[in-house]
Amino acid sequence: MRHSNRAFLLVVLLASVAALAETPTVKLAPRNGVLRVAIVGDAGGGTEAVARGIARVHAEKPLDAIILPGDNIYPCGVRSVNDAGWVALQPLIDLGLPMFPVLGNHDYCGNPDAQLDAGTRFSEWHFPAREYVLQAGVADFAMIDTTPYVRGKSRAPDVGAMLSGSTAPWRIVVGHHTIISSGYHGFFPRDEHHRMRALLKPLRTAHVDLYICGHDHHLELVDSRPRMLVSGAASEPIPPLLLRPRTIFPSDARRQGGFAVVELTSEAMTIAFYDLGGRGLGVLVALASDREVVTGR
Repeated sequence: MRHSNRAFLLVVLLASVAALAETPTVKLAPRNGVLRVAIVGDAGGGTEAVARGIARVHAEKPLDAIILPGDNIYPCGVRSVNDAGWVALQPLIDLGLPMFPVLGNHDYCGNPDAQLDAGTRFSEWHFPAREYVLQAGVADFAMIDTTPYVRGKSRAPDVGAMLSGSTAPWRIVVGHHTIISSGYHGFFPRDEHHRMRALLKPLRTAHVDLYICGHDHHLELVDSRPRMLVSGAASEPIPPLLLRPRTIFPSDARRQGGFAVVELTSEAMTIAFYDLGGRGLGVLVALASDREVVTGR
């Protein structure tokens, strides 16, 4: 009888592990081999201005999607699919572009599962699980949940497992919290910062090319390995504290609201920064397939 019980428990345990290992996958088709995605972090407190800017960029050269790296709705997320707080994201939803979010710490203040269920209300909203893989032809995106991890309540996101089957030219990870940043959260709180820095090794082992985040309310690209794109300036922009030695953009620590656009082909990655009006900020960074950095204006 004891042997039977142990066998049963082993089966249950293996089934649980297998279930945890199944990361949902969503797909996004690039347009003629070119993928253009707006990165709109910390949108949370009213998105009319940034939505107008994205609409202007989209009209000039079509975008394929919007990625939201957390703190999607301020101040405390939403409680349900029908929560009145969704009005904050309505201007972005009205653009009609597919939206791929991850959760931020402010989203955990509410009911995170309400955001996972919102695809039943908004056809543009694609959020199958707290962690999932976005396969977009020229790139695979591991969409991770960093809040429980930085709070010491969960294991580190298993980026290697999420991207283990990737054959795309580019590997990108999207989380909320910063790893390397010139803003406050690139230094503090110390315990959270140390946990996020510990992700550098697994990201490098998984050959990740770019880490995208918000949390700090500014725009920045750091030439590290992997490169770090901070785009958390969709609302309430805050200037960086002190620019990192390897910061490519910006060139000074001014307050600047806006968003980033990542354009991908099989050969190159291009990152452009825009203000809230959709006007280019004068710096464009192209990362060729050999990972050489080319900057231009």
